[in-house]
Amino acid sequence: MSNWQKPSKREPPKTKAELREMLTEAVRNTPSPDQVSKQRPAKAKKTTAGAADVD
Repeated sequence: MSNWQKPSKREPPKTKAELREMLTEAVRNTPSPDQVSKQRPAKAKKTTAGAADVD
C-alpha cells in the first residue's frame, strides 16, 4: 500500500505585481534563440531502413 502525504498548506494567491515580477525574471533567465542554437549541436538526419546503396 502507498503512504499518502498530507497536502501542504496552499500559499495565498499572488498579486499581479508579484506575477509580473516573476515573469520578468523568467524572461531574463531564458536564453535567446541565438544562444540556444549555438549551444545545441544540430540533430542528425534520420535514415530509413533499407536505404543503403546497392551496386
